[in-house]
Amino acid sequence: MPLLALAHPSMLARLSQRFGSWAARFRSTPLGALLAFPIVQAFSRFLGVGAVGLAADATIFSVLDARHMAPEISRAISLGVATCITWRLNRAFTFAASGRRAPVEALRYTAVALLAQGLSYGVFLTLVYGVPALPRLFDLLVGAGLAAFAGFAGHKFFAFAPAEA
Repeated sequence: MPLLALAHPSMLARLSQRFGSWAARFRSTPLGALLAFPIVQAFSRFLGVGAVGLAADATIFSVLDARHMAPEISRAISLGVATCITWRLNRAFTFAASGRRAPVEALRYTAVALLAQGLSYGVFLTLVYGVPALPRLFDLLVGAGLAAFAGFAGHKFFAFAPAEA
């Protein structure tokens, strides 16, 4: 049974009123106004999905790295799994239906992902071999962060762009 179901109705009303008041004040701030834009909302969802993909990526990479697999191979495996996860989640939660069949959309998504992840992978390897004192997981996070912006633009305007009639 949900915890809120046990709460007294007057307590729920007070919580709702307080949250509504806070939400109204937040909407009047510059950040709240910025979050009203659809592209900012989509980017926020994209970052949320990306966080799930990054968690899968980092977990798989860390397990393989702990088993002393070469970083090039372990990173390629972790990126592949993360790409499959994020395509399904972005298709469901982030972008509007493109009107394309799933296999076509997946191919377009993969093309963008390869470019964005190529950037991520390049940054990762540059840091791994250029600054070997840095933790490899840090290298992964820097590459993923830089690739997020390129990936969002490519997915929004190419992979999930509406199909022409």
